[in-house]
Amino acid sequence: MELRHLRYFVMVAETLHFGRAAEQLHIAQPPLSQQIRRLEAELGVRLLQRTSRRVGLTDAGRLFLVEARRTLAQADRAAKVAVRAHRGELGRLTIGYMASAELTVFPRVLPAFRERYPDVRLVLQILAPREQFQRLRAGRLDVGVVRLPARDRRLAICAGLS
Repeated sequence: MELRHLRYFVMVAETLHFGRAAEQLHIAQPPLSQQIRRLEAELGVRLLQRTSRRVGLTDAGRLFLVEARRTLAQADRAAKVAVRAHRGELGRLTIGYMASAELTVFPRVLPAFRERYPDVRLVLQILAPREQFQRLRAGRLDVGVVRLPARDRRLAICAGLS
């Protein structure tokens, strides 16, 4: 079963008209009817009662409509979560830091970060610079906060806050 089959069914169920549903879905009516028949065949259940004058939902169709809407809503939420995670708006950020950052860097940076990215969980770890570099290279740390000068040819080191 494909999500488009659910979308097609929901539109037909909401309009109770194949022509209007096809128009709203921007497809032709015959392929829409075909797809609904395929969905019913796949399920082994008749979802719609069709006559030459009207379309109605069967009992199975009414119950299926509720679940189809839930499934489509969940698929939409899943897509939004993926986009937000890609943008860095969700997930976890692991930061290694020297103890002095608690007094100098974090009071200026963390409130703004938390306001902008409230759904990102911060994991803060006090680590010596050498340990930070090792964990960064191993992918066990996302960001390291150290005092300059700092050198590691395999890492990008950016000058800090002023």
